[in-house]
Amino acid sequence: MGAEPDVAGAWGGPSAPGWRVLGQLGAVWLLGSALLTTAIPALGPLLFVGWRAVLVGLLVVVVLAMGLLWLIARSTASVTVLGARPGLWVLLVFVGGLALARLGWRWTDEVGLGVSSDRTLTMLLGGVPHVLVAGLLLRGWRPRLAAGLTLVGLLGLGVVALARSGPGEVAERLRYAAQDRRAAYVVEVPGYRPVDSAYGGELGAGDFVPADPAAVPPARHVNVIAGPVVGDARGECGQPYLDAAPAVESCATEPGGAVYLRGVVEHGYQVTRGDRGVVVLGSLAVDRDLLRRATRTLRPATAVDLPTEERPADLFVVGLPGYRAQPLGIPRGVGYAPADHTGGVASVRVALHVTFAGQDPCFQAACTSEGAGLTYVRREDSHGYVLRRGDVDVGVTGGVAVGRSLLRDAALTARPASEDELLRALPPPPNRDLLDRLRAWLQTRT
Repeated sequence: MGAEPDVAGAWGGPSAPGWRVLGQLGAVWLLGSALLTTAIPALGPLLFVGWRAVLVGLLVVVVLAMGLLWLIARSTASVTVLGARPGLWVLLVFVGGLALARLGWRWTDEVGLGVSSDRTLTMLLGGVPHVLVAGLLLRGWRPRLAAGLTLVGLLGLGVVALARSGPGEVAERLRYAAQDRRAAYVVEVPGYRPVDSAYGGELGAGDFVPADPAAVPPARHVNVIAGPVVGDARGECGQPYLDAAPAVESCATEPGGAVYLRGVVEHGYQVTRGDRGVVVLGSLAVDRDLLRRATRTLRPATAVDLPTEERPADLFVVGLPGYRAQPLGIPRGVGYAPADHTGGVASVRVALHVTFAGQDPCFQAACTSEGAGLTYVRREDSHGYVLRRGDVDVGVTGGVAVGRSLLRDAALTARPASEDELLRALPPPPNRDLLDRLRAWLQTRT
């Protein structure tokens, strides 16, 4: 009875506890090295035989390894605190050693030591994890303290090496997002909010829209779509049923037979031309009287009206002063939009874009240099500024309703995103394992 014997100082003869400790640790080291260099690699060729052969081979390795550990535990029972429970000692040394070996294997590969690809290093170090576990189970506080301090020291060194290994967390997220660090710019635009709020607050990259929804002018468009009359079905105002006609809330028949239709988002007129029905529909921001006058000018399209359309005779056009016509895809028809590009969110949208120097920002545009690398760029449907910043061009463009001074100020105040901002905005790569997540955590806090 009393305190457990300390085997660290009892060396004596070959059968003394000190020698049995060395014998136990040496045997455990040999077994651990043999597992990593011989037994486990031998399972690889069995993959060509089948998974059943791999499972049988794995069972044989486990039984042999645990059997040898059992012999070690029985022959050195006096030097371990689990001498009376050799089965538990075997389980802890086998499973704990393999777990630490797997962690150490991956860890050393991550920091560039390449132990897993070097057979000599694997043979020398492969048994160390099993030795550390066995050392923690020895009798006496001195050997347990030594094993514990060694394990903690190795883990500490591993943590430091892991934090300094591989690419930084920002670089990893940029790579996953297919972005270049040099092109990662952000800006705040007064009176606007970013469409993507990943950066937080009013700071953003990409597109911006007015912070006040009321500042967005209503969109104005008109579509002229023709289609065959479907059966004998008639609407509330006697109009033939058309696939292109919207669901209406109300209708009214006007002199001349045109039927006015009003839906939730569109309104306009439906008329019949031969065996076809035609609708002239506009957004609610388009004046009803304008749609009425346009319907009265309805006629079959010609190649002059739609020079890019292969079969213009199947379509109808109208006279709409101040609007520009272009063919529609599905459903087939003709769409009209304001020729001056006003109205809708596109006319007030602002966008930040960064390109590498060498591309011509003045292609199909009118440019005016304002000095110090700043260039005003004007296109038919937009305008903005491009500022040369080292090897990139920082551009801020806006719709035709956006003030020129606002775009100029935004181009001058745009700046590279900080690391903290990129970490907030960019998502981490998926499918990370424990070490990847630990390294990311360490790198963002050191």
